[in-house]
Amino acid sequence: MLGTHGYYADVTPLQQECQDQVTAAVTVIAERRADIERTKGMLMLIYGMDDAAAFELLKWRSQETNVKLRLLAAQVAADFLALSASGSLPPPYAYDKLLLTAHLRINADTESGDDTGIQPSEGTG
Repeated sequence: MLGTHGYYADVTPLQQECQDQVTAAVTVIAERRADIERTKGMLMLIYGMDDAAAFELLKWRSQETNVKLRLLAAQVAADFLALSASGSLPPPYAYDKLLLTAHLRINADTESGDDTGIQPSEGTG
């Protein structure tokens, strides 16, 4: 690691382990946020809404169904991609049922697993 005076400082194994843990945690957080960001983009395109409104819609569905936001976002994205597989975008109302029932298609094993993603009651975006 490059020190403040332009030379490399020795990193102890404990410091390296800590750095590795932080790097791994940041990677996991970024991957989990990607599901939410991708789904927000889909909602923006399909429903013609802005970023904040798309997040509020996802957050609302998460809270109403008591499903973690990230899990719900991943399911909505999978459902929307499957519906749009024909190559053309169906009308917005075709997505409504998928959005309102996505929580029913989330695997119970996935939902009950150890997850440090955003909880339904959190409002961070």
